[in-house]
Amino acid sequence: MRNIFDQYNQLENKLTHSLASCLNEDKNLLKNFLKKFCNNFFKNTFNLKIEEQTLPNDNFVISDDEGNKGLPDALIYDDVKCLIIESKVSSKLTKDQLMRHERTLSKRGFEFIKGIGLVVDIVPKVKLDNWKQITWNEIYSWAYKQKGKSDWAVKLTDYFRVLEYNMVEKEYLKEGSITEFTGIHFDHINPYSYREGKRQLGLVMNKIRQNNNLNKDLNVNLSGKGRSGIKKAGNVWDYLTFDTTEKEKSFTDEPHLTVGLNQDFVEGDLTIPYRIKGATKKNFYSLSWEDFKGIIYKVAVNYDNTFGKSNGYSPKIVMAQRRYPSQSSPAIHDARLEFDIRTAFKDISSGLKPKQKYQEEWLRLVYEINNNKKSNLQFQIGASFFYNKNSFVNNKNADLVLSKSFFACKPLIDYLFS
Repeated sequence: MRNIFDQYNQLENKLTHSLASCLNEDKNLLKNFLKKFCNNFFKNTFNLKIEEQTLPNDNFVISDDEGNKGLPDALIYDDVKCLIIESKVSSKLTKDQLMRHERTLSKRGFEFIKGIGLVVDIVPKVKLDNWKQITWNEIYSWAYKQKGKSDWAVKLTDYFRVLEYNMVEKEYLKEGSITEFTGIHFDHINPYSYREGKRQLGLVMNKIRQNNNLNKDLNVNLSGKGRSGIKKAGNVWDYLTFDTTEKEKSFTDEPHLTVGLNQDFVEGDLTIPYRIKGATKKNFYSLSWEDFKGIIYKVAVNYDNTFGKSNGYSPKIVMAQRRYPSQSSPAIHDARLEFDIRTAFKDISSGLKPKQKYQEEWLRLVYEINNNKKSNLQFQIGASFFYNKNSFVNNKNADLVLSKSFFACKPLIDYLFS
């Protein structure tokens, strides 16, 4: 079924239309919008008119398909005052266009004119006295906070998420976002889908890449290219590589950090592929049992110190043997071993409730398999963060939680690259 906001063909105009429609339908939402973004301009907000792709007193609307570039995207006005809204996503805001809009509205008899430029990223060079720039992220964040008061705010934020996905898929939105990351949570009311999972993964990865401490303390390449491979699979994931002198390596040739997301949890892991090369391979496979156990113990202690005994997460090691029907297909798992790393250490496992059984054999088994393997076995160490009542990730700081998971793995990362 076609969405109520899909009046226009161009994605940029659909975005503006959704905002203008919601403001027009809910006068309290309009009042709140103006208080937030254009305070003290209009005295009476309930008599305001809203127009799109046209000028006051015109009797017809110019379609976006006709290519008319002389009209503002939206107007909010009364008899003497006018607020111009000019929106941009893939194109850039220009000073000439804003000045032209202002002159046009001045000729229509408005005595007081202000303007808002809605953009993905602020354009520093475009500065005019009567204009301000606001990001689409800010609009989404504002609308998200109004969801408890306005059904139209709910419709608006829902549509922003749908439209953002379409913009990314069609490469209309190549950088940045129009929504804001508010946390990761799925349940029977808000069920997981590949589409929403991929959108949230993109948002959380954007935030993680802004964490300069990952580069400073773990030598993570924050500007490196991520993953673009598997399409339409249930689970979604992306990765971060480390800054090394080897520039021609694939991410599967060296250890890397992985963020994975599915219907039950989001995970932040250190991944060691089966075909790692060079010094990291030599270091990893030359570990004695005692040294291996000692490093994993330090990782377990880091998780315990950071996240405590909460059942909102589980630190783990995963060994997996996989194959792929094609490069863009989901994996077929021929074997998978996963266990809670706290089972290997009595002083940590004994503090859990209910008490966890101390079982060092699982860690020993991983060590023996790792050092005697004859197939494509991948090693991962990290943590799963669940969408339960003790969730660490159902808020806007979920990116910091995943970064802390990476920092917990620092003892092994430092050793691999030593």
